[in-house]
Amino acid sequence: MECLEITKWPLQRLRGWACQPLPVGSLPFMTSVFDLILRRLEQGHPEQLLLLLFGGQTPAFVRMADSSLPQSERRADTVMVVEAGGARFAVDVEIQAQADPHFAARLLDYTVRIHHREKLPVLPVAIYLVPEAEGAPPPYGFECSGLRVLTFDFQVVRLWEVDYLQPALRAATALLPLSVLESRAGPERIAWAESRIRQAPSLSTEERLDLLVVLGTLASRRFGQDRLSQHLRNIMIDSPFWEEQRAKERARAWSQVLRAFVEARGLPHPADVSERLEQLDASSLEALVTKAVTDPDTAATELRAVLTAPKH
Repeated sequence: MECLEITKWPLQRLRGWACQPLPVGSLPFMTSVFDLILRRLEQGHPEQLLLLLFGGQTPAFVRMADSSLPQSERRADTVMVVEAGGARFAVDVEIQAQADPHFAARLLDYTVRIHHREKLPVLPVAIYLVPEAEGAPPPYGFECSGLRVLTFDFQVVRLWEVDYLQPALRAATALLPLSVLESRAGPERIAWAESRIRQAPSLSTEERLDLLVVLGTLASRRFGQDRLSQHLRNIMIDSPFWEEQRAKERARAWSQVLRAFVEARGLPHPADVSERLEQLDASSLEALVTKAVTDPDTAATELRAVLTAPKH
C-alpha cells in the first residue's frame, strides 16, 4: 500500500499493529534481551562471563570497571578488570546484533579511552549474536603514504560456535539461556536449559526469572514459540521486562505509522523525526494515530508542532 493512502487505513488496522505478539526477532528487542543477561552476568556472575570469553584459560576476576567513556556520550557494554599470570588488564566486551561497518573503529575508540582511564592494557572482545552480525574480520587498520600506520586486533566470540555442553560451561547457570543459539542445538535444548535454570540453587528468584525470560525469547526466535513449555510462556507473559518491551514495541509501531503520515502529507520534518516521535509516550502516540485517521488536519498541525519544537 502506498504511503499516500495512509489516511484511508482503517483505524482498527493501525491499532492492530500495536496489538500483535511481540516480534522477538526484532533488533531493538534482541538488544534489550542481551542487555538483560549481560547485566545479570555483570552483577552476579562475572566469572561465568569470563568463562564464555576465555574458556579454560580464564583470568581471575578483580573488579567491574566504569563502562562510561571519558569525553564521550557513549558507554561500553561491559568493562572488567582481570588478572592472569600476575598481570592485570581490562576487558572491554561489546555485543553485536547486526553488522556495523563502523564497529571496528568504534571498538578502537573505546579501547583507547578505557586504556587512558584505567592505565591498563585493554583486551577488546566482540561477541556476535548471530552470523549476520559479523562484519569484517580483525585486524582493523589503515596505511598512509605506504606506511602501515595502524593495526588493531580484537578477540571474537561467536555465540553459535560455543560448545555449551563442555563441563566448564554446563556449570555456568547464567550462560544457559545462550545455549539455544548453539548451531548444533536442537529444540530439546530448551527443556534442558529451563530445567537447569529452575533447579539452580545459586540463583535468586529475580535472577531465575530474568534468565528464563531470556531463554524463552532466544528459543522463540530460533525454534518458534510453540516449542516453549507452558511454564516458560507464562513467565514471559507475566515478566515486567516483557511488558516493558511490549510497550516499547507498541510505541515504535505508532512512531512508524506517524512517520508515514508525515511523509504522505508532505510535512516538513527534521532528519531525526523517528527519534523525536519515540520521545513521546505511548498514549500520546496512539492519540495522534487516531487523529491521523479521524481528523488528519488536526493531526498534521500537532505533528508539525512536535517536529519543529526546539530540542532541549
